[in-house]
Amino acid sequence: MQSKARIANHPLHPMLIIIPAGAFVTTLVFDVVYLITGVPVWWEATMPLLLVGVIGGLVAAIPGVVDLVAVVPKQNATRIGVTHMLLNVLVVALSAWNAALRWAVEVPPTQGRISTGFWLSLIAVALLAVSGWLGWKMVYEYHVGVLEHPAARDVRGEEGRLRGAAD
Repeated sequence: MQSKARIANHPLHPMLIIIPAGAFVTTLVFDVVYLITGVPVWWEATMPLLLVGVIGGLVAAIPGVVDLVAVVPKQNATRIGVTHMLLNVLVVALSAWNAALRWAVEVPPTQGRISTGFWLSLIAVALLAVSGWLGWKMVYEYHVGVLEHPAARDVRGEEGRLRGAAD
């Protein structure tokens, strides 16, 4: 079923999630580079990334909630949709906490020392991977937000075989 939050038949949520996802993954990459090199600019660059990720996540949540309420129940994917949403809320909350911790200390951790911020980034990205998998499961298996061509529907017969397939 087609997304209710769309522009020119393109669903907004998948277009917007790339911003926070990219910011959170890049934060983790920069944390790893800082751990290896000890060059402070890598740690300092994580603050704007976290802020972009948190704000982007909140913006991406708006069309996500619209589709969760309007489309997901009709596609029998409510449990997956709610789990996807809760994981994303947790990712944004962990990242906001991560940003607050980094803002409070103002200086990078000692080189080679694994900080709380690193662990928060790692956990957030791991949860983001699970949430992304659930999001694509809704798209591929339940066709949430998909504008289907009428000819693509009902290609399997009652026996579950493709119509026209040789016996």
